[in-house]
Amino acid sequence: MNKESAEHGPEARNTLQLRLLENRDMDDALSGLKFLRALPYVDARNTALVGDSFGGSLTVLLAEREPNLRAVVVFSGAGYSFDRSPALRERLLTAIDRIAAPVFFIHAENDYSLSSSKLLDARRERIGRVHRLKIYPPIGQTVDAGHDFLHLGINIWEPDVFAFLDENMRK
Repeated sequence: MNKESAEHGPEARNTLQLRLLENRDMDDALSGLKFLRALPYVDARNTALVGDSFGGSLTVLLAEREPNLRAVVVFSGAGYSFDRSPALRERLLTAIDRIAAPVFFIHAENDYSLSSSKLLDARRERIGRVHRLKIYPPIGQTVDAGHDFLHLGINIWEPDVFAFLDENMRK
């Protein structure tokens, strides 16, 4: 996507990103979920999705298509792209309405942007679907560090995420 942006501009990058999310990467994610659910030691009815950044956007779009999920956790979802890509923003807002599972949105305060989770969480509130939003204090000194909260802040977010999963996976 960086190459596409450098060669053809930000709008071309945004178009490529949405195409990847809706096609190639979605196909891979669907195949991975199907494989996981087919394993003999996996309860196919008791699955959750967790994604980060681009993968957070993919997680929202995948959850829209998977009505049998128990929970969804989105770290820094579209933190870089949400404000820069109107098409992605609209696609995620549409998808969030169709997700049956509870959704937990997570950001560090110093991520690129918090608007994706704030708007998606507000949409869940408006339609009466289970949701949670937690914006943690800044981590590191840069927006890159804030966007990498999944990796840099494990000891910070881990109790909340596992409590959310326990709450929703054991019903």
